[in-house]
Order: sequence, then C-alpha cells, then structure tokens
Amino acid sequence: MPKKAILPAVILVVLLGGAAYRLFSPSTTAFPAGAPINSYLKGEMAKLSLPEAPKGLTDHIIMREDGSPIKLSAMKGKAMLINLWASWCAPCRAEMPELANLQRELGDDSFEVVAITVDRGGIAQARETLAEWGVEGLNLYAEPTMAIALELADGKLPTSYIVGADGEVKAYFLGPLKWDTPDAIALFTALKKGAL
Repeated sequence: MPKKAILPAVILVVLLGGAAYRLFSPSTTAFPAGAPINSYLKGEMAKLSLPEAPKGLTDHIIMREDGSPIKLSAMKGKAMLINLWASWCAPCRAEMPELANLQRELGDDSFEVVAITVDRGGIAQARETLAEWGVEGLNLYAEPTMAIALELADGKLPTSYIVGADGEVKAYFLGPLKWDTPDAIALFTALKKGAL
C-alpha cells in the first residue's frame, strides 16, 4: 500500500475510534453529593449523565398509536423512560428488547417506557419495525420530522431520558444500555415511587 494511502486510512481509524469512545464511554458528569439517584448508579446505570441545570419536558408534539397528537410536556404526571430511536439505528435495535422488558416489568399508570420513533414512516413504520425485531409490549409513539432528536439529542440515537412524575429530567444517556438489569429495575422502581 502506498504511503499516501496509509495516512488517510490511519486518520480515519483514529477519528472513528475517537467517535466510538465518546459515544460509548461512561459519563464523567458528576452527580451532586447526596443526590437521591446516587445510590442507584450501579452497573449499567453508572453510565448515566445528570443534566447541568434543571430540565423539564419539552413541548414537542408526538403522535400516539391512534394518530392523535400530544405534547411531551402533557405526559407529566407519571415517571418515564423516554427513548428516541429509529429503524435504521443498530444500537436502537440492540436495546429495544430490554426497553420492552422494562415496560413489562414495571409499566403501569405510574411508569411508562415512552419509545419515540423518529422515522418518517411514523406509527406504521414503528409497528412494522418492532414486529420485524420481535419486540412486543411497548406503546407506539412517533415524531416523524426528527425535530425532537435534533433538538434534544443533536440527532444522535438512541438517546434516553429518565423523567420523574414531576416532569423533570433526572438523568439521560446517549447510546444503548441494558435497561432491564436488576440495577435498572431498582432505579426505575425508586423513580416510580417518587424517591428520585
């Protein structure tokens, strides 16, 4: 291989490696001493980041399975794990079964996994994709303009937000996580009870 071709290849590998490290490396955001969430940051949950300033639910409009619109902020009142995903996102596919398991384990009137597809095909495409992936048990939500992903996650998927019943974002994560581990179940059980 000529020397001129090696340098661009090395640069590409370094850039891709750096991007992968930033995407999947554990968070360095410090949680305030004594924050209620601290005792739940174990295993996969130790990778979560804390918002730099208090952050509530946005007024982005999403579509429910029946096609009716709802503002994200109008969903305040129950604890949620809000997940932004797309059919073309391999890491989204990897974590979707764990999200469905978490919903089956803890989902009720006080907690919901709100998985929002940003695919242009909306609810119909979400239904088809989840069936193809063998994922069941999640309510379908869509925001097909991708504005929510661009504004809340700089277009990076998957991105997840842990939101209390008060509508405040407690933590977030960019990338896939194992959302159904015992540590995750403990964190979301505490979230449901209003302990975080």
